[in-house]
Amino acid sequence: MPDEPLRVLHIDDEELWRSTVCDYLPTFGNYQIVSVESGEKALALLRTTCFDVVISDYQMPEMNGLEILLHIRLSGNMIPFILFTGLKHERLAQEAKDTGADFYVLKTGDPSLVFSDLNRKIIQTVEKYRTIQALATHRMHETKFSIL
Repeated sequence: MPDEPLRVLHIDDEELWRSTVCDYLPTFGNYQIVSVESGEKALALLRTTCFDVVISDYQMPEMNGLEILLHIRLSGNMIPFILFTGLKHERLAQEAKDTGADFYVLKTGDPSLVFSDLNRKIIQTVEKYRTIQALATHRMHETKFSIL
């Protein structure tokens, strides 16, 4: 990955988790993190600011993580999305995948292992997204030149 920081939009209604992610995730990589407490604030930011990945809690009062993801996908935004939750349910993991989440990461366990896993999945999904974007751009240029 390039030396520039990965821009992360983090959504969690709990202040402790917002500060933990902002403090701990950068020990694993070069991150610029904006952390908000609600889906409404996150969706507003996504309309005006570029991010490389969204990391969202699931269980929040006004809009859960999958509802946020659904709003993002329905707007046509395919930004990488990781559901970062303390809830371990197969049905929720499957629903996250079906809604378009790239990964489902559990918050529970040894923090160094949790954040190492989260870091690895962020890099993996951002690289995949950038590759897909580059291929799409390349194909558009090929099509444009073949028409000429």
